[in-house]
Amino acid sequence: MKKQILIATLLTLTTAAAGTIAVAKPGSGPERHKLTFEQLDADSNGELTTAELEAMGKKRFAEVDANGDGLLSAEEMQAHQQARIAERTAKMIEKFDKDGDGQLSEAEMPERPGPHKLFEKADTDGNGSISKAEFDTAQAIIEAVMQKKHHRGGHGDRGHGPDSE
Repeated sequence: MKKQILIATLLTLTTAAAGTIAVAKPGSGPERHKLTFEQLDADSNGELTTAELEAMGKKRFAEVDANGDGLLSAEEMQAHQQARIAERTAKMIEKFDKDGDGQLSEAEMPERPGPHKLFEKADTDGNGSISKAEFDTAQAIIEAVMQKKHHRGGHGDRGHGPDSE
């Protein structure tokens, strides 16, 4: 059980799955809080211990536990998520608001793959339309990717793998 707690803590500290900390990828949109090795290495000895990871997990838990009762209510978790969303939204506007009006126009929005890219990928024979077979194939690929993500510890897989008790 301690192994699963350590793994869950490490995943929480290094991914966006918990919505509290994420490792930033260059060009991935608004910068997220990037937790460094040095921040995790509390005693600065150049090595991470389970105690340091558990301490960081407890610290993150305490940040969400607004009333300090040792329990996370739905309200506390929602408030924490809303604060994170507000912070990310403000950073996104600050980063992309080229005219400085405090709002984002469609032209200021970051470039994202549009429906035409998805269409091009689904149209495997290149005839400019998507047949039922091409649609079904695209759906199967999306489902396979989502299933793979789920099995690698994606959003719905915490504590339910083969090693969980």
